[in-house]
Amino acid sequence: MPKAKVSDIEMYYEIAGEGPPLLMSSGWSLAGRNFGSSHPILSQKYMCIRHDHRCMGRTDAPDGPLTLEQMADDLAGLLDHLKIERTRMIGGGGMGARVAMALAIRHPDRISALELGSAVLKSDNFSASLARVWKRMRALDPELWAEEVTLWSYTPNTYNTRPDIPEKAFRGRAGENTFPAPQAYDRIVDAMLAFDVRDTACQIKCPTLITSGGIEDLFSGPRYARAVHAAIPNSVLKIFEGAAHGYTGECHDEYIKLVLDWFEKHGD
Repeated sequence: MPKAKVSDIEMYYEIAGEGPPLLMSSGWSLAGRNFGSSHPILSQKYMCIRHDHRCMGRTDAPDGPLTLEQMADDLAGLLDHLKIERTRMIGGGGMGARVAMALAIRHPDRISALELGSAVLKSDNFSASLARVWKRMRALDPELWAEEVTLWSYTPNTYNTRPDIPEKAFRGRAGENTFPAPQAYDRIVDAMLAFDVRDTACQIKCPTLITSGGIEDLFSGPRYARAVHAAIPNSVLKIFEGAAHGYTGECHDEYIKLVLDWFEKHGD
């Protein structure tokens, strides 16, 4: 299993495909499950780099303060380890988009083009309250937590007409040891809720595509995506109406075509 010495941690990563580099950073899932149905397609054109964030999976979970800015610096270190000066990047799943924004702000020369999925400048009271409920639920029963998070990720229509999509997501979420260290999940949630780039997202200068589920995504939907779009100069916004947080699966063909077209036109 390849690991890179990055700052104070050993970071796990995987590489698939050949071509220009594409850094793929997700949220609450490990490298092998990140961007599941999109990854095989993207790796036909790009050298796809997936990883486990600090405090997740096979990457170290040191004690002490934890911030998403640390996670962004970790990725800059991973690029150094791989001798990659610049890369296209997908930041997905909400948290991955936050980390990607922090990376583009803190290390602007490293990212040539961005795709941000379910991006959030700063969590509002509703999402923060829900995230705190999920912390309590996961402490009681991780499998129940996995089912609850999955319910919030897909629309009723998807559950009713394509139940295999949420079922696969649930099994993956419940079956992997995403947060092996004690309190790792709570620490990551707290770092997400502390994250705030409302005043600094304007510093992101690379071409940026913002994608989001529609109004049925109450956790990280259009109310956030529109704010990110307004904050990042010359960004492009695509809302997948009729889909929720899991829009990359619910609208997979449309999503992957959009991403391929975006990176064909932008990045180096």
